[in-house]
Amino acid sequence: MIVVLLALLVGAQPALAHANLVRSDPPANSAQKTAPTVVRLWYSEEVEPSFSQVRVLDSRGAQLDNGDSHRAPNDSKEMDVSLPPDLPLGLYTVVWNALSAVDGHATTGSFAFTVGDVPLSESSSREIIALVDTTLANNAPPPAYQVVARAFNLLALVALAGSFFFPLLVLFSAIQSAQTQKPIVPTKILDSARAAWSQRWLRVVIVAWVLYAIATLGMLVMQSLTVGGLQAIPRVLTATRFGTLWSLRVAILLALGALIVKARSGWTTDIKPARTLLLAAGLSVLLILTQSLNSHNAALDDPPLLALVIDFVHTAGTAIWLGGLLQLLTTLPIFIRALDANQQGRVLGIVIARFSFIAFLVVGIIVASGAYSMLVQVGSIEALFGTLYGDSLLIKLALVGVLLAVAAFNLIVVRPALAQATSQRGLRIARAFRRATVVEVVTATAIIVLVGLMTSVAPARAAYESTPKLLLQTQRVDDLQVTLGVAPGTVGTNDFDVKVQEAANGTTVSNAQVVRLLGTMQEMDMGTQETTLTQQGAGHYTLRGDLLSMVGRWKVEVLIRRDGLDDARTTFNFAALSQSPKAEPSYLSLALHQPEVLLGLALTALAFAVGTASVMVGKLKTRERRVTLLGAIGVAVLGLIVVWQNPLVVSSSSNTVTAASLFVPEQFRFLRSPMPGNADTLNAGRQIYAQNCVACHGPQGKGNGPLAVNLNPRPVDLTVHARLHTEGELHYWVTNGIKGSAMSAWQEQLTDTQRWQVVQFIRSLSLGAQTPAAPTNAPTPAP
Repeated sequence: MIVVLLALLVGAQPALAHANLVRSDPPANSAQKTAPTVVRLWYSEEVEPSFSQVRVLDSRGAQLDNGDSHRAPNDSKEMDVSLPPDLPLGLYTVVWNALSAVDGHATTGSFAFTVGDVPLSESSSREIIALVDTTLANNAPPPAYQVVARAFNLLALVALAGSFFFPLLVLFSAIQSAQTQKPIVPTKILDSARAAWSQRWLRVVIVAWVLYAIATLGMLVMQSLTVGGLQAIPRVLTATRFGTLWSLRVAILLALGALIVKARSGWTTDIKPARTLLLAAGLSVLLILTQSLNSHNAALDDPPLLALVIDFVHTAGTAIWLGGLLQLLTTLPIFIRALDANQQGRVLGIVIARFSFIAFLVVGIIVASGAYSMLVQVGSIEALFGTLYGDSLLIKLALVGVLLAVAAFNLIVVRPALAQATSQRGLRIARAFRRATVVEVVTATAIIVLVGLMTSVAPARAAYESTPKLLLQTQRVDDLQVTLGVAPGTVGTNDFDVKVQEAANGTTVSNAQVVRLLGTMQEMDMGTQETTLTQQGAGHYTLRGDLLSMVGRWKVEVLIRRDGLDDARTTFNFAALSQSPKAEPSYLSLALHQPEVLLGLALTALAFAVGTASVMVGKLKTRERRVTLLGAIGVAVLGLIVVWQNPLVVSSSSNTVTAASLFVPEQFRFLRSPMPGNADTLNAGRQIYAQNCVACHGPQGKGNGPLAVNLNPRPVDLTVHARLHTEGELHYWVTNGIKGSAMSAWQEQLTDTQRWQVVQFIRSLSLGAQTPAAPTNAPTPAP
């Protein structure tokens, strides 16, 4: 059994989670002079040949390949399909679906290529439809049954494995250590308490085993539903890596069940850290390993095996921590109640201290391994804030913070109070501890549900597109759900697709008499451009046209006319850019480029480390510990204030919207200057700049004027930043100033024409325009 696990571990060839298409031959959207005889597709990770397929369709949707789609014999990431000889000239679409052999997730997609002198533009309707459908599918939340199955599976595994870790690492070791140093419980009473605890513990173990057996069966059903239904179960078991791991998991589970039955009589009377308990814990470790072999981290390959080991350590640590919490709630009260009243508080305090120490070590491992997984599975702040996986991770981190806060309460407040409490007060504190443990268990369950969601969707790194190929918005109007897709969303020719569905059940609407787009430029009066889309079936209506003819904000109204019903109208707002739009960076992403923010975060992290150390160092007295904690809290608050006060006016790169841009109203961001960019405009702007701006920004716009040294934050370098912003943004700041900086509003001092003139000149600074020296009446620098 262990040999099979090691073989799977070493033989795995992980890549990026989910089998995404990496490249193809012929390449996507290519024109081939001669017809290919084979179409080859390469994916980001190993695929299951039994549940992966490639088809080649002609322009009418008829399948033209030879029906022999198969995985390449020398490359487990390649799928091939052959084509008949003398393929006619024309347009062809490759439609593919793949099942990851690593994490069991299914992906689909399509692309087009042409043979001969055939314009690829004919593929616009099919390409935009496939792009819209694929994006909608990727953005949709996973089916509820997948989330429930994965969450229930992990919860049952944590409960089962944690049941064996708790007596070995916490309860027995804590009691033995205390009895060795200074016996606090007579041996007879201790044996009686352990026997009472053993009976409850065994029932919890049996329930956890049954639940995990049900969860394991549920995972098989879930995987079968993912790939085609319950009839696919035999194929899933015999022809997939998931089936091999599942069968191995069942074998380990049966072995653990047999061990529980065999050791039941001995465990009922007096469970001790004997060979059978160690063997049961070892089998639990193997169950965790099979879980990790089907994880997102198993699909990473740089460096090999490291991500897999980290996922295993993370899951094992979770079982020790959260499984231990469940034991504290369900079995420990039986042990404590079997003791004398004057012993209960001290013993509970000893067990809490031991569990807190183990939990502190384990949480450190969980945080470190989780940070690594977050780095490789998320990859960027934008992906963290822009994907369902990232949103779930943020909520998970917040809930982990709640767990840590409750754990700190138990360690700082409950444990010292129990050690010094009378019997009556000890009972009250014990009840408070139990309520806190209930909060921890409920919070831990919520975390595991979130993990079930995260393991059911693509990781943020794979799901996030820094340069999206499609602008996609969905709105509901009347009884319809209307989706508008625009590719690539830039000025000029675009493909438009309107997908119409019934809002109640998602049924596509293909009987609309007219579907029309009415486009209006918001920053300039250009009238309304109106165009009609063509019905393509399956609820799609498409158009290729030049509706977006200028950079700026556009309002596109979709009109849907159906027989016997009132027209349905809804409006979409978006920006047409001069190049492929990049996803806007988050506030936090831009903040991390600021030295002040980094300083504030460093202070907060230092405070957390000092506060944690003060809790764990046993030699500190209570008063010293409290003083240290208060100091740490003060430093943390100072760090957060530094972060909060940062004005965020510096851009991180030339092709992104800067932090300050996030505070510019959208109706102003894409305004264009009404002034011609000629010599007269630049000369007028140069004079305005010399009279009003040189003192801060310097004669060359470098941010080194005579007043700059006394300003915080320092003026920006206009030769760099002017080209990072639109004319509308620059005009808005000259007019209204920049909050949190010394840049004041010039709306009262300069006319609108003068403000546009200085904007034109500021833009010219990035091209190396010369500026005059500061005039003699420039403000004198402050002393």
